[in-house]
Amino acid sequence: MLVVAAALLASCASTSRGTAASGPPSLSSVVKGRFIARVELDHGTLAVVPAGKRKARLPMQVAEAMFRAADVVDGTFRFEVFGLGVVTLSPRESAQTPTGTQPTTTSGVPSAVATTTTTGAANSAATSTTATATNGTTTTAGEPATTGPTGATAGSTGTAPPTPPLPRYVDRLAWVGIAWGAGCPGGTGGAAPGTQYVAVVLDAQTGASVLAYTSRGTPPCGGTIQPPSVTRASELVSVPWQPVGPASTAVRVTVPACGTFFGWTDVTGAGTAPVQVVAQKPFDPECGSNAPVVQVVSDVMPLGKAQAQVPHAVLGPVDVLRTLAGG
Repeated sequence: MLVVAAALLASCASTSRGTAASGPPSLSSVVKGRFIARVELDHGTLAVVPAGKRKARLPMQVAEAMFRAADVVDGTFRFEVFGLGVVTLSPRESAQTPTGTQPTTTSGVPSAVATTTTTGAANSAATSTTATATNGTTTTAGEPATTGPTGATAGSTGTAPPTPPLPRYVDRLAWVGIAWGAGCPGGTGGAAPGTQYVAVVLDAQTGASVLAYTSRGTPPCGGTIQPPSVTRASELVSVPWQPVGPASTAVRVTVPACGTFFGWTDVTGAGTAPVQVVAQKPFDPECGSNAPVVQVVSDVMPLGKAQAQVPHAVLGPVDVLRTLAGG
């Protein structure tokens, strides 16, 4: 009896120090920005082990901002961890998972900056795209129109370059963020959270080779169990905008190379709420262009006659990851 009791106490002490057996992540998997226990998703398809004394060149605050701006974590989760570790991703999984097509931009504009037009939802019957901002508000914007003010063509028929293979991760030092317990978008209050884990992996030396790994599990809104997937992650960033005219609700926005317009919102704060325009851009651009694109976005409220009093939101990565209290 005494031997059994001693063994149980030793096991509890080991678990409290974060040295539990490998498996899915927990809040104790990371201490002071470093993984202290082996974490596995899908029986080792994605594995993260402690990095020992190895150090990253990419600062933690920069890497964490990239993780929190990734499109795959745009929403509310119950839990999340972020830290430095050594990552191995099954070569078979990364080779077989479709990566999707990269956006292409072709324009008749002779300068290095293409120009397109996007019509807001208020004056357009086009299908809407939903964007969620840092404060949790949701806004919509319509699809790009077929022509811009300078004759440029949006959504051209140009052929996309071949999609390059996914980066390899075999015992590679990386910053890893994992979120889980996602709620159903749209807020069905009684819906159970999904059982999928979403991981964002980026090279700890360069900040490149960014991957998004979604584990096998049940989606947040229910349904059948989905297999694991690996894709190239995209970043949501606040981009520059300028009013088109003194009484217009349209703005000109500068979208990064290979990126697309995502949406706009007014960011809650003291005084007049700043207007934030968000673009979605790949962490590792592969579209064959380095040129930004200027788009005209209509129906950006509360512009118009009061636009002189509307401040510009801060530029850069947008923190779109929200965790519940206690997560």
